[in-house]
Amino acid sequence: MITIALILFGWLVLLLANALFVGDMVDAAHAGNHEWTTLNEAIATRAEVNPLWEKASHVQWVARTLLTRAGVLWMFACFIGLAVYLRRPLRNRLQHYFREPDSAFNLAIFRIVVFGKLVLNNSSHDEFVQHVGLPDVLLHPPSGLGPILSHLLPTAETAPVIGIAWYVATVAATLGLFTRFSTIASLLISLYVLGIPQLYGKVNHMHHLIWFAALAASTRCGDVLSVDAWIRRRREAPAPSRAYGLPLRFAWILLGLVYFFPGVWKLWTGGVDWIFSDHLRNQIWHQWSTFSNWTPIIDPTGSSLLTKMGGLSVIVFEMGFVFMMFSPRTRLIAVLAGLVFHLMNLLTLNIGFFSLMAVYVVLFDWSGILARLGVRSNALGIGVTGGRPGGGTILPPAIMGVILIVPTTWFGITGNNYGWPFACYPKFAYPMFVPERQVIDVELRLPDGTRESSTFLTERSRLRGPRWHGMTKKALNTRDDTLRAERLEALRQLAAGDPPPGAEIIFLKSIYSTKPEDRGNPPLRREEISRISIPGP
Repeated sequence: MITIALILFGWLVLLLANALFVGDMVDAAHAGNHEWTTLNEAIATRAEVNPLWEKASHVQWVARTLLTRAGVLWMFACFIGLAVYLRRPLRNRLQHYFREPDSAFNLAIFRIVVFGKLVLNNSSHDEFVQHVGLPDVLLHPPSGLGPILSHLLPTAETAPVIGIAWYVATVAATLGLFTRFSTIASLLISLYVLGIPQLYGKVNHMHHLIWFAALAASTRCGDVLSVDAWIRRRREAPAPSRAYGLPLRFAWILLGLVYFFPGVWKLWTGGVDWIFSDHLRNQIWHQWSTFSNWTPIIDPTGSSLLTKMGGLSVIVFEMGFVFMMFSPRTRLIAVLAGLVFHLMNLLTLNIGFFSLMAVYVVLFDWSGILARLGVRSNALGIGVTGGRPGGGTILPPAIMGVILIVPTTWFGITGNNYGWPFACYPKFAYPMFVPERQVIDVELRLPDGTRESSTFLTERSRLRGPRWHGMTKKALNTRDDTLRAERLEALRQLAAGDPPPGAEIIFLKSIYSTKPEDRGNPPLRREEISRISIPGP
C-alpha cells in the first residue's frame, strides 16, 4: 500500500506541476517570451525543422509527454524499491515459480497447440509462395535473421519442396511423431517459411509461435499424448517434474512480454494524451477505414468517457499481464482479461490476433482440471503421480528460455518492432489527434488520357494490402536516388504489369478523413511523391 501511495503521490505532483506552471511556461516559451531564453531558442530551433512545433498545442503535448515519462520512471523506481525491500520473499517466490514441477500432459498440450496453430496458419504458407521470385531490389531485411535470410531466398523450384517439408514436419510435431526430430525440423523450417515474407518492408508479428516452438523443441514434449508414446506402448506416464514445468514458465513470461512493452511505449510516446484525448476514437476510426465495407459490432466512439476508460484499461492490462503470471489465481484473471481484450478488439476493430489467443491454452493446468473432474489415466498422468521421474535434464529448456527472453526484452526496451524472429509487438503508441490517415495511392495514366487509380495496388498485382503498403513506403523512403528509382520501377511492374509506351505511373500521398460519414469520399489532400514515365516506342 505504501508503494501505491508513493506512486499516486508522484503522479499528483506532476499533475499539479502541469496545471500550475508548466503549461504557462510552455506557452510563454513557444511565443518566445519566457525568461529562460534557452527554452525559447530550443522550441524555435525545433520549429525550423518540424512545422508541427509551430503549433502551441503540439509543444504542450510534448511537455505533457515528458511529464508522463517522469511519472513512468517514478513508478518503476517505486516498484524497484519495493522489490529490493522484499528481496528475500521475492527471491523465494521466483525460485518456487521456476522450480515448480508440472506434468508431461500439460507440456504435450503446449506442443499440440503451438505446432497445431502453425499447421492451421495457411496464410503463412500462402505468403511464402507469394513472395517467391520478387525482385531482390525490394528487399528490406529486418533486424535479427533478416540479413541472413535475404541471402537464402527460395526459387520457384525449391519453394514447393520447402513448403511440403514444413507441412510434414509441423504435422509430425503436432502429432508427436519422431517428436525430438520433428519439433526441431519444424522450428528451423518455420523460421524460414515465416521469415521470407518479412524481408520486404512489412513485418507481421507471429514471433511468439517461433518462441514457443523453440521452447517445445528443447524438451521431451512427446512423452505423453503422442504417436511416439503410443508406439512405445507406455502404460505409465512419467511423474511431474521441473523439466516439464520450466518451459511452460518461460512461455508464460514471454507471453506477458508481448503485452508489456507496447503498454509502456504507449505512455512513453503518447503520454497521458494516449488515454485522455480523442486518440482512441481516432484510432478506431483509422482501423475502420482500412476495410471497404466492414461494420463494427460494438461502437464505443459515441462516448468520450467510454473511449478514455478503454484507453486506460488497455494500458493497465498490457503493463500488468506479465506480473499476473506468477500465481494460479492471477493467471486466471489474466486469461479472462486477455480474452475480453481480444474479443473487444475483434468486435470493435476486426482484429482477432487468434494466434495469440490460441496459446492462452498453456496458462491452464489441464491435468489438474481433468483430475478434479474425475478423469484418471496412468498413460497420460492425469490424477496419478506415481510414475518414474521424467522429462530429462532441465538444462536445454533453461538455456532456451534465457536465449528467448534476453533478446525479446532488448527489442522491447528499444521499441524495435521491425525484427525477426524477435521484435517488440505493435505499439500503436503515437497518438492520433485528428481523424485522418495517410495512404499511398497509385495512379496509372494512359496515353489516351485514361486514368486508373487504386489504393496500395491495382488488381494486376499479386500482392495485397499491408504487405504492399509496407513495401511501397520503404521504396519511397529510400535516400539513394538510383536505388529508389530501381525499387519504384520494380513496384511499377508488380502493380501495373506492362503498360503501353507513353503511360505514366504516379505515386501519391493522399490524406483521407477517417470519420465514418466520410467513407468513400475523395482525399482531403493529395501530394505527388514520385512519377515514372514509360518510354515511348
